[in-house]
Amino acid sequence: MRKFKRYLPAILIFVGLVLGGCAWLLRPLEAKLTANPTSGPAPLSVTFSAAGSTGPIVSYTLDFGDGSSPYSGTDITVSISHTYDTPGTYTAVLTVQDAQGRTDTDSVTINVLSGTTASLSVSPSTPTAGENVTFTLQATAASGRELVSWKLWYAYTEGASPDEQGTISGETFYHTLTHQYSDPGTYTVRFEVKDSADQVVVKELEITVNPALPVITSFTAAPQTGSAPLTVTFEFDAQAGTGAEIAKWTLWFGDGNFTGEEDLAVETLTETVSHTYVQTGSYTATLKIWDNFDQTDQETVTIEVNP
Repeated sequence: MRKFKRYLPAILIFVGLVLGGCAWLLRPLEAKLTANPTSGPAPLSVTFSAAGSTGPIVSYTLDFGDGSSPYSGTDITVSISHTYDTPGTYTAVLTVQDAQGRTDTDSVTINVLSGTTASLSVSPSTPTAGENVTFTLQATAASGRELVSWKLWYAYTEGASPDEQGTISGETFYHTLTHQYSDPGTYTVRFEVKDSADQVVVKELEITVNPALPVITSFTAAPQTGSAPLTVTFEFDAQAGTGAEIAKWTLWFGDGNFTGEEDLAVETLTETVSHTYVQTGSYTATLKIWDNFDQTDQETVTIEVNP
């Protein structure tokens, strides 16, 4: 008992040292997250720092809160940059961990405001070749910014120069343009607007241009009445629509007979055809034309054959 009492101070000192060492080894973790900036228009580039975190940190994870992949690392002194493209409120969460698996978290709220916006519309939405098409361009700058320039392509391809462009001074932009497509087809219309922060907003739409309809410009018959047998001379003119060609025509005389041509490829057509009606009666002669897009036009004339 006396020996124990004699060694008790030394034992207490040893236990204190051990407990003190454990306390040092298990000192608390503290996660500290900062962000700059915490608010601004999209796209918003934010720099995060975990350098203020303390404790025996061996790893950490930063979740940006926007559904993107989190960032993981071991060096808390490294700055982390992330861009928020979509307006909204996001909570970024830092989680630090030590070798024993203990964790601590800290968070910061990021407010992403609406960035520069643009819109592009077209009327009519499905025009025909040669028809006037009106394009309406609109844009609004993000808060604290101004619009500086715009570009427009009527038929965009990679690397092509814009068909129209200009400068802007102010926070809003409204402009209309008129254009004609000479050939049928599907075109990509592209509108770009740039603001004072060098943000470029792009709007695209596809427009399908239909071929203009073919037209029978004149269809006559002479004479239109007379006694049988009656020989009638038909004359007609036709015009293909812009971007198309007349492919064929057929003239039905109304008495079971007809004539026509196929495999044409002409923009205009002028024909004279004679036909003899041998029986009395009233006949409807019908002329029909087709273009290379299988679009048609049709006209009729009445022939009266008397006894």
